[in-house]
Amino acid sequence: MDGSHRLRRQTNRWARFAEVSVRLTPAASAGVVVCADVFAWRRSAVVDGAGDAGAAVEARVGAWYALRELPDGARSFLVEITEIVTASADTGPGDVKFAAAHAVWRALEHIPSCPPFTGEDGNPVFPAGETEGQDL
Repeated sequence: MDGSHRLRRQTNRWARFAEVSVRLTPAASAGVVVCADVFAWRRSAVVDGAGDAGAAVEARVGAWYALRELPDGARSFLVEITEIVTASADTGPGDVKFAAAHAVWRALEHIPSCPPFTGEDGNPVFPAGETEGQDL
């Protein structure tokens, strides 16, 4: 199952942008991996890759967030993060995490009861409590 989500939000103060694509496969236990060529879209563009490591971490955290919000019996998927697209001027903290969580839910055609949203200032808001570990 494939899914993607693009966060595009313009406020009177700034723009927010991130796009994440994922592939889900049933697995014995939940897992999240970032594919090696997740930033392949940059091969033909002149783009600063300084935030790549942070974006990959955010994508992983967002995918785990989405898995934790699934019903107990429906969490056994391997999430492969296949693409992360950012914009150096418009991607802020939490944007990639937000897009990754929504991409996972889109792949599963799942609508969480209390999904993350963008606040009035454009910042992503994650209403469910965060847990320290990534275990389900």
